Amino acid sequence: MKKILVVAVIVLAAASFTLSQTNRNGAGRLMLVKAAAPVQDCSTLTFQTESLPGFTLNSPANFQIEAVGGTPPYHFQITSGTLPQGLHLNQNGKITGKPTELADTTVFVLLTDSAGCTLTQAFAVRVD
Repeated sequence: MKKILVVAVIVLAAASFTLSQTNRNGAGRLMLVKAAAPVQDCSTLTFQTESLPGFTLNSPANFQIEAVGGTPPYHFQITSGTLPQGLHLNQNGKITGKPTELADTTVFVLLTDSAGCTLTQAFAVRVD
């Protein structure tokens, strides 16, 4: 029975803990030590969307900025520049609205994943 219990403890420990042996005054003791959290690799986070489409004055817009890698879900926000009047970017990366002014500008979009990794990309925005 003791062997089965020890095996069960070792299997359980291997799932999310490290098994450590300590030797105190000649007596062996087994101790469970919680494993360190893995280091987040932010290098995989990237924008899949390379550019925005051209928008048409007074026409409905509906465009999704896409991201890949990192740890979803993603959060998007404009950190520099502004979208033309009538267009809006929500935190999920969707541009909606109806542009009410001609424009040829640039906005910088900050992408943040749920692990805290960030990436900023410039997007040209044109309304004809």
